[in-house]
Order: sequence, then structure tokens, then C-alpha cells
Amino acid sequence: MQAAVTNHTPARGDAFEAELYKTSNKSTCEVEGCGIEIIGNHGGNLQRHIQRRHPELFEKSLQDLQNPNKRPAADGQNTLDSVMVKKPRQVQVALTPETLKEACLELVTVNGRPFSLMEDSGFRKIIDPIQNAMGKNVTINSSNIRDMVSEIAQDEREKLETELSGRLLMLKIDSATCRDRSVLGINVQYSDGKGVVLRTLAVRDLTERHTSEYISSVVMDVLRQYNISLQQVYSVTSDNGANMLKAVSLLSDIQERAVSNEDATCEETEEIGEDVEMVGEDEGSQEEPILQLDSVSHGHVLRSVRCAAHTLQLAVDDSLKQASNIIAKARRVAKRLRSQNVVCVLKRMGHKRAIVDCATRWHSTHDMLQRLLELKTFCEDMAPTIPDLHLSESEREYVSNTVDALKPAKIATKCLQSDQLTAGEFYGIWLKCSLDTEKLASPFARKVAQCIKARQSTLFDNDAFIAAVFLDPRYRLFLTECQTEKAKIHLYRTWEAIQNLEPRNAASGSDVCAAASPTQSHTSSDDEIEHLLMEKERDTSSTQRRPHVSIVSLLDTYSKEARLRRTEDLFQYWARYSVSNPDLYKLAMSVIPLPVTQVSVERAFSSLKFILSPLRSSLNEKVLEDILLVRLNKQYGL
Repeated sequence: MQAAVTNHTPARGDAFEAELYKTSNKSTCEVEGCGIEIIGNHGGNLQRHIQRRHPELFEKSLQDLQNPNKRPAADGQNTLDSVMVKKPRQVQVALTPETLKEACLELVTVNGRPFSLMEDSGFRKIIDPIQNAMGKNVTINSSNIRDMVSEIAQDEREKLETELSGRLLMLKIDSATCRDRSVLGINVQYSDGKGVVLRTLAVRDLTERHTSEYISSVVMDVLRQYNISLQQVYSVTSDNGANMLKAVSLLSDIQERAVSNEDATCEETEEIGEDVEMVGEDEGSQEEPILQLDSVSHGHVLRSVRCAAHTLQLAVDDSLKQASNIIAKARRVAKRLRSQNVVCVLKRMGHKRAIVDCATRWHSTHDMLQRLLELKTFCEDMAPTIPDLHLSESEREYVSNTVDALKPAKIATKCLQSDQLTAGEFYGIWLKCSLDTEKLASPFARKVAQCIKARQSTLFDNDAFIAAVFLDPRYRLFLTECQTEKAKIHLYRTWEAIQNLEPRNAASGSDVCAAASPTQSHTSSDDEIEHLLMEKERDTSSTQRRPHVSIVSLLDTYSKEARLRRTEDLFQYWARYSVSNPDLYKLAMSVIPLPVTQVSVERAFSSLKFILSPLRSSLNEKVLEDILLVRLNKQYGL
């Protein structure tokens, strides 16, 4: 049976017909005994009418629709059967199994979705048709995706192991607690010649008390996982926590003992003290005495570097202790401004809400005081009604001076967030912060400047930092003569450490060659002349690998070159030495990327909070580490 709609005369002889008259724009149901008029001739309306009022005809229309021998509609008519059942639209999408798996991996790593998403009914409605079309070789479920994350994480570790092999590396470590789980974040940093390269080695679960011995053992375990020798570690940047500083000191002691043992096994020792002895200041000078090259084991370069951002925070906290009373009163005013009745008034008047600070974060204290200054007029107008909003004129002036004094430090802290920050650039940021603060005439500003100067010694009196600034021709002139000589001594030892890494690679390469050609090795062992030549070759290579006085001469020549403008790119400057002076270039690329902050580790902890959501708080520690390794290294460009 067929129902038709015509724009002119209804087709006779049908059991049901609906007529549309142009003049009235209505369709009339011609089913016997019905006669209901429907506005327009929309197929959905006609279908609903038949389905509700004439269910028998509706069922018969469905059957006729499935009958290939159904009679065609008359000319000029639109059959209602064509709108009774809508045929599904088929869409072809260019999607490979690899792309599908990568998308699912990205969901659980970068996007932070739980593995249980793979079993959700809504997701299965999307993924099952795709999975069926690709064949039985493609299976997507929570278990498979978890295994894939582990496989990808292992591939990333293998890539990192190859990438970091034979390099002098800088580490950054920090610990955090999230949802009753303590972790230690470890980042590694180096230069590829074009800029600073940052990688995440691990975000490892801590299962014991955060003692310095335990933290150092976890760091060593992570290094062994990547086949990184402790002799490759140039520096470790951490916060000012006592356990972190002691852990780095333990690592430095281990490196020193290892280097001393290697020196003790050498048959020949090189007398270099007299050749490169540095001349210090006069006896009456107040400068720190010059270190001699033989006072520390040759090749022992591991230094502890304190986080500059954390040190600046401590300096500001020291100064804020002098303003604790006025800050406490300002905090009470801010809390009163956040009460419900006052908030409603502020909102009606178009003002911003007051800010209540977090006592341990001075940035929020600065923002709270600044917002109080913006609400000064409102507080003065409301003070007769709400006495808690009253601040005297002297108190408001002190608040204003505090905000002005903290502004340079706040700007400097934001500048320290950069991932490509070098030691020289940090030196310029810190110096500008100190100078801008000293320019302010208020007593509180002078106190802030004093606290900054008192704390900066822990940053500047560091061999690794001084050496990095020395190799930055934009800021080298800020170093004193004593600091310059200390930098040269440390760079000399660093060059020796770099040279000591090369024999290990060369030896492994020789072993591979020997294994590849046993016949040749057997033949050469029978040749006494060849044997003597091989011994001479080893002796020559050993002599060449040792540090030469020439590296000190190169550093002396470099120190006399003209200053580089601050706007110039440091890595482009050193790229010019890659051909003309490859040794000095190699030394510079090993020292310049010194990390002066641990900001990247704190960003890793932000990812930890994102991944370790309430729905994923019970993640296995191995799975959690794999997810974070993939996620963080994708962000850093691995």
C-alpha cells in the first residue's frame, strides 16, 4: 500500500492519500473516516499522523518499503514511504590502526583520561564499528591500552638512553605529595648546540622517609635505569631543603670517590699544578682564596645548584617578616570584603572581588595588597558602616610601599619561569631586580634589597654558576678577577671530565669491532710489529684524551674578546666556534645549559595532579610513572 502527496488532484484508487492544496497549504488525510487536515506536506508530520492514527497502514507501508516489487509512485508525486524509514548515511574516513591506537594512547596520557574510558558504553558505540571494519587484528580495550602505554614508555626510555649517552648532563630534582602519594621528579638538561634541551627521566614514587640517603639512592637507581654514569652528572639543581642539599652532597662524594679510584689505577700521573696555577689577589684582599687544581680530584665536577626562584622567594619572605603586622591587618580587611553581604555590594557597584592570600606564597600577598589599594575608595565609604574595613592613612601608605617594593621581585619571578634560561640571563634578571628595588626610597624596599643581596651569595658563590656566566660574553664582565680565575679552574676540570667520558665510548666501539672481525684480531695478535703499533696507538690516544694546558690558553684568549650585546643570541655566538675551535665550543655547550631553576619539575607535578585525579588515585606506581614519562616528554618535544 502506498500513500501519496500531490500538489494538484489527489490520486484515486489508493487506500490512503494525503492532498496538499496550494491555496490552503494543507494536506488532508483521505483514509476513509479520517479527513484530518495537516498543515504543509512535511514527511515527518505525515509519518507521525499515520503511525498514531492508522497503525495498521503504517505497518503495511513498512512491509511495502521492503518489497522490491512495490509499485512506483505516480508522476509528480512524492511517496510518503520514502520518508517513513531514513536510510543510514555511510561515511568513509581515512583512519589507520596505528592512528587509532595513537589516539587512544593520547587520551590516557596527554588528555589524562582513565583507562576505564575504553570500556564506557558511549565510547564503545564509537570505537566498535571502526574496530570491526579494521578486522580482528585491531583490539581496543583498557588492558591493551595499558600495555601499549608501558611499551611506548619503554621505547622513550631507550631513545633517551641513546640520546644521553656520552654527554655531560645537568639534573633537576624535587619532591611533591599528591593524594597521599609522595614522588620525586627528576629532569635532565643539556644543549644540542641550538638551545637548551629538557627531558623527564622519571617521576618516581617514594615509599620511605625523605632522608638524604634515600633520595640519593633513588636518583642513582634512575641513572642506572638509563645506563648513565655518575661521572656524566655535572650539576644537580634543587630547592633549599636540607634533605635535598645533603642528597646532592652525597652524590658529589660518590663521584669524587669514583674519580679518585680511577686516578689511583693510572700508572702515570701528570704534574699540572705548576703549569696552570692561577695567581690570586694580594694578601690583604678580602676575596675568597683561589683554589688550586690539585685540591679536588681531577674530573670531579658535580656541584649542587640552588633553585634561583626558590631563593628569591626566601629573600622576599625574609623581608615580609618585617611587615607581618600590617599584612595581618590587611588580610583581615580582605576577609571581611569577601563576606557575602559585602561581595553583593561590590558586585552591584562593578568592583572586583577582594583577594585573600596564601601565607606561604608571597605572590598572593602582593596581589591581595594591590587589590586593597584598588578598593580604597569603597573601603573608605563603607568604613563608617563596617568598621573592620578601616585602614589609617599611614597603614595605606605602608601597603602601597609594600606593593611597589615587591613588584620588581614579582617581575623577576615570572622571567625565571623560562625553560631556555641560561645562567647569564638569570644573572641579568637578578641584577635588574636588585637595582629596581634599590631605586625605591621606602624603608621596606631597602629591606627587600638587603635580603636579596644576603641570599644571592648562595647562588653566585658556586663554581658551576660562575663558569657558566664566564662563558656568556654578554655578562662575563660582571665577574671579579677572583671569580674569573675560579671559573677557569672549574672549566679546566670540566674539560677533563668531558675527555674522561670519551675513552669509555671508544673502548666499547673497539670491542664491537673486535667482535665483528675475529680473524683479523687473531692475525694481528701474531704480528709483533702490529702489537707494538697498537700499544703506541693506545698510549697516544690516552695522552690526547688528557686535558692539556692549551684549554686554559683558549680560555685566556676568550676572556680578552669584546663583550657581546645583550640582545644577541648566545648559542649563535658559540656556533661560530664549532669549526674554528671545536674544543672550546664543546666545553661551552656542556656548561652553558646549567639549570638555575627547577621550574620544569614543578610543572611535572602539575601534570601529576592532572593525571592522578580522583578517578585514577589508585593507579599502579609503574603505570603512573609510564604515563607521566610519555606525557611530559611529549610536551618537551621528544
